[in-house]
Amino acid sequence: MLRELFALWRDRGSALARSLDQDREAVSIDARHRRCRQAWASHLEATRHCILDAAQACPGGGTALILGSGACLDVPVAELAARFATVVLVDVHHPRAARRLAREHHNVRLVAADATGVARAARESAKRRAPLPDPASPPDPVPGLRPEFTASVNLASQLAIPFYALLGRKVPDAAREAFLSGLVTAHFDWLARQPGRACLVCDTAWERADGETILESRDALEGVALPPPERSWIWRIAPRPEESLAYDRHNRVAGYTDFAAAWNRHLENSRAMA
Repeated sequence: MLRELFALWRDRGSALARSLDQDREAVSIDARHRRCRQAWASHLEATRHCILDAAQACPGGGTALILGSGACLDVPVAELAARFATVVLVDVHHPRAARRLAREHHNVRLVAADATGVARAARESAKRRAPLPDPASPPDPVPGLRPEFTASVNLASQLAIPFYALLGRKVPDAAREAFLSGLVTAHFDWLARQPGRACLVCDTAWERADGETILESRDALEGVALPPPERSWIWRIAPRPEESLAYDRHNRVAGYTDFAAAWNRHLENSRAMA
């Protein structure tokens, strides 16, 4: 605990990052990774492989845009920096590990941005108890950039979480639920519109398990359905006794090396069945 408090003290985020509690979350993730390094290893490796397999489909030499980079535990920064002329890492808070990687690789840029584009507006709406902003068209985190490769990395299931506390009970349940699912849908729509190749890795379900028995399973995407994944795996995020002596916590993860094609087929099928 003292180590985490010291890490937070020396690595406080911007006002936006603090309002979304993302600097504190970054410290918590780093601490849990230290405690659960072995359990996380297969997930981190699977994520990196998915990103690199998707990147291999690009000619290379252009720009790679990575959203949700965090401390880059799951982002193969060195390999991307060798393949692309520029690698842009986007997160609301860049921990020290990410800043160190940017110093080590001359073509890696850090951009601090809210991937939803509506955090400030939603906070003001909640304060005034006014209608929430429409999340349907999030602004580009790096305006004017036309990346050859874009990856959303373990981010989609996290988009809504800061808004739970931000909105609280100041917003009617139906409006809040529509807003949160809208954040996730907007992110997928945005990712599928990007030029070049798009890669997605994200949680689809959060589970509590006792051995092979699933005790509880929760949707991780605010009710938004994804197409069948190209690849999937289990992230053993909190093996006993990390969170509890009674259960292990798992995340089910989906990976897509060509997300735009999968998402667009999914939308066409959904429209055809409507």
